[in-house]
Amino acid sequence: MNTIAKDIVQMTIPTPFLVGPINTYLIRGETLTLIDTGPKSEEALHCLRDKLKELGLNTTDIEVVVLTHHHPDHIGLVEEFYPQAKLYAHEKVSPWLKREQVFLENTQAFYKELYSRHGVPKEIRNKIEESTQGYLSYYPDRELDDFLKEGDQLNFLSGWSVLETPGHAQSHISLYRESDGVLIAGDHLIQHISSNAIIEAPYGKGEERPKTLLQYRESLKKCLHINTAFSGHGDVITNPTELIRKRLAEQDKKAYQFKQMIGSEEISCFDLCMKKYSHIYEKQPSLTFSETLGHLDLLEDYGEIEQVEVDGKIFYKSI
Repeated sequence: MNTIAKDIVQMTIPTPFLVGPINTYLIRGETLTLIDTGPKSEEALHCLRDKLKELGLNTTDIEVVVLTHHHPDHIGLVEEFYPQAKLYAHEKVSPWLKREQVFLENTQAFYKELYSRHGVPKEIRNKIEESTQGYLSYYPDRELDDFLKEGDQLNFLSGWSVLETPGHAQSHISLYRESDGVLIAGDHLIQHISSNAIIEAPYGKGEERPKTLLQYRESLKKCLHINTAFSGHGDVITNPTELIRKRLAEQDKKAYQFKQMIGSEEISCFDLCMKKYSHIYEKQPSLTFSETLGHLDLLEDYGEIEQVEVDGKIFYKSI
């Protein structure tokens, strides 16, 4: 546990996921507010209760819970704060919490088509689907009390406002306090690793696939003015502007590495993924695929490559 500002306490909670421990934040404002909860596991719950107890608190003392995004390491324990705590997040968190059947079926169908068209073999697709179903078991069951969107001033925490920061997740928000330039960043900005701009299905009927790396870059640029970032994982970021510029440069560098690997031949996203991530793509197929497709989107945006469709399959070639 770490008091990182006069009114903010960082509590680090274990997770069963590869990403490792998550940071949750307790803000002592007009309301006692918890930002993110940790995953749905007995270990995480006991840890959170113990850390609150050290502060002389119980889960029943929490008045408001805010979720930065819908990933299960961040939202899993929301049921522990029902019914006394109000629950706030971006509206795109809602279908995950409510496990809306049509939404989940549409999402599954989207991935099935996407992976097939981009050359992912059936056995890898099955592995990804099995992993996704496993993650769904970590989702809690609770509805949001209200939605948060860009520019909202938090009436339960004076001085704090909402920045929509999609990219890592379509539902991602960060909380900003202008008086001292502090950002509670969730997974938007992490010191020790670059956040993956995870490919997601569109949330609205008829919408195109969001180009998540392009979104993420715009979200990063929105945060160039902040002074300090409290991250969902790892250390406090004291040099956020420098780190953001570094992340943007790294993405550009990686994109051109992908272009060099494309060479003069047409290649599918997944073949390029295997080429680039030969050492880890089998262990992390969905994340390495997202990373590859995101950088192909960036190269397309730069006018460096183009898509070619052959018998319903998508390939990329240099221009």
